[in-house]
Amino acid sequence: MSYSTTDERLMDSPKRTESTDIQSDSQMFKKGFNPQFLGIQQTSKVTVSRRYLDTKTHGVQLYYQEFTPQNVDAQVIIVHGFGEHSGNYQQLTDCFLFNNFKVYLYDQRGFGYSGGIRGQATVEQMHMDLDTILQLVDRSVPLFIFCHALGASMVISFCLMNPSFQFQGLICSNAQLRVPAKYGKFKMLTLKLMTKLCPDLQVNTYQNLSYASKNNHHIKKLATDHLMHPYMSIQFAYNVLLFQQFILPNATKFRIPILLLHGKEDKIASHLDSLDFYRIIQSKEKTLKIFEQGFHELHNDSEWPKMKILITQWCTKMLSKDVKISFMREHHYGVVVKHYRSKIRIILTILLILFRKKYICLKTSTKISIIIFIELLLRVFISN
Repeated sequence: MSYSTTDERLMDSPKRTESTDIQSDSQMFKKGFNPQFLGIQQTSKVTVSRRYLDTKTHGVQLYYQEFTPQNVDAQVIIVHGFGEHSGNYQQLTDCFLFNNFKVYLYDQRGFGYSGGIRGQATVEQMHMDLDTILQLVDRSVPLFIFCHALGASMVISFCLMNPSFQFQGLICSNAQLRVPAKYGKFKMLTLKLMTKLCPDLQVNTYQNLSYASKNNHHIKKLATDHLMHPYMSIQFAYNVLLFQQFILPNATKFRIPILLLHGKEDKIASHLDSLDFYRIIQSKEKTLKIFEQGFHELHNDSEWPKMKILITQWCTKMLSKDVKISFMREHHYGVVVKHYRSKIRIILTILLILFRKKYICLKTSTKISIIIFIELLLRVFISN
C-alpha cells in the first residue's frame, strides 16, 4: 500500500487555460464515429457497440456503450457522477483502449440518454443498474471499475453491501463520501419530511461549472452540453445522504484493491473524504494520490497526463496480482443506515413517564400522532 501527493505543481497557482490538449488523444480510436448512433461500428483498431439495456425497473432503459479493442487484456466499467453522462469520459476511454482494455460505459438512470425521471433515482435502483452492467462482463477477464464523484459513492456502497463481490481493482476519482457540513440536523429533518410529502420535486443544485476544471475550453463545452442536468429531486437528494451516512461508518469492511485520486482544490467533494476513507479501509492494496492544483474533474484538466500515467501503472501492477472475479450469488441493493432504535425507545419511554398525566387526557389519535412525531425527531437527532 502507498500514500502519495504531488510534490511538484503543474502551475504556480490554479490558473485557467484555453488549451484543448486534454482532448488531443480522444480521436485515436473514435475518428469517424458518430457518438449518437445505435448499433455496431468497426475499424481496424476497435469495435463500438451502442444500444439500450432493459433494467429491473419496468419501462426504464439505460444508454450503454461498449468499446472492444483487437486484443483484450482486461476490462473496465466507467461510472459517471451526478448531473453528467458517459460522453464526458472520452479521453479516459481512449487511455484504457490504448492499453487493451475493453470499456463499458452507461448513462445512469435520469441522466444523459438513459430513461427515467431526470435527476431522480433511489439507492436500490442505482445498485440494480450497476448489477445490470456487471451481468455483461466476461468473467474470465480481469475487471476494473472507474467511478467519479457520486458514482464513486454508489459503487463503494454497492461493494460494502456485497462483500463477496471481488474484482481486480477500483479507481475512484474525487469521491463524495461525506454529508456536507452545511446539512445540519434541522435540514436533514426537513429533507426527510419533504421526501414523504413531495419526493418528485426538482431543486436546482446551482452547480458552478468553473469548479469542474481549470480548462476554459472544457467549461464552455459543459455550458453548451444539453445533456448536463443540474437538477435533482428531493428523493434523490435524500438517497445521496443515505450513501454518505453509510460509507465511512462501514469503511472498515472494505477490502477491494483501490486507487483513490482527488484534487486538493476541489470545492464540490473535499479531498479529506478520500483521505479519511483511505485511512479506515482494510484493503491490502490501496493508493491515494492528492493533486495539489486539482479541481473536480481531474480527467478533464491539466492533471490528466499525470493521472493517465498513474492509472496505467496501477492497473498494470494489479494485473500482476492473482485476483479472481467473484460475483454475488445473492444480490443486496440499497444501504442500511443504523437508526439506534433501542435509544429511541428508551428516550420515548422516559418522555411518556414524565408527561404521563397530560398524555392520558389526550385523544387516542392525538396520542398516536405525538408518538410518531417524537420518534421521527429522535431518529434524526440521535442518528449520525
